[in-house]
Amino acid sequence: MKLSDVLYSKHRRLKRRIWTFGLLITGMLSLAFGLLTFYGYNAGNFVMSIDMDAYDRGIILSDSLDFSDPKPRLMSDPVPDARDMTYSWLKLEEVVETDGNYRDVDYDYVAYTFYLKNTGKETVDVIYHIRITDNYKNLATGIRILIIEDGIETLYQLADVPNEFGEYPLYPIELRDSKEFISDTIVMRQVIQSFRPDQVKKFTFVMWLEGEDPDTTDDILGGMIRLQMNFSINAES
Repeated sequence: MKLSDVLYSKHRRLKRRIWTFGLLITGMLSLAFGLLTFYGYNAGNFVMSIDMDAYDRGIILSDSLDFSDPKPRLMSDPVPDARDMTYSWLKLEEVVETDGNYRDVDYDYVAYTFYLKNTGKETVDVIYHIRITDNYKNLATGIRILIIEDGIETLYQLADVPNEFGEYPLYPIELRDSKEFISDTIVMRQVIQSFRPDQVKKFTFVMWLEGEDPDTTDDILGGMIRLQMNFSINAES
């Protein structure tokens, strides 16, 4: 069954348009594990098998630091009728202190905290990247993705293009340090060097539709986007 990820937008930008999304983080425990999915009302069930060979190497995921219940699949609650917002509205202190899914009572955005652990006996290099697999109506132009790895924030956005006057958009200071997506389909790529046995990494994933972005217009109404966050063991490890 096809995995659909739909973000719905309604109303004009400064009036805060409405969108619907959910988040799915799945551990394949293989050469690619850790899947983030945004989906809408028409999404089907998600099923993924575990590669036992990779599981034997001991790389696992959990939504709790004690790893009392490690799982091959972690899924957040869906967030219906979310509206566009901006970085300064994020309650990041609460977000990173909340394991698993975080729900903001005032604003609507995806926020999920999880942990990666090496329970094996070998030190390995772990590569992870975020890839856009569907981008209907070019919704990615207005999206912001924040990755917090062990307390270090990195904000990502699709590269801006100048308007007809050759001018680039001006953002609040919180958004000026955004890194550009590697390409139209690859958001980012990083390597965890020498991931040792019993070592744990903490990740928080946050995604929202940025209301300050000039591309957040009625042109992307009804758009959808799908992203995958994949962790892989370097074949040479």
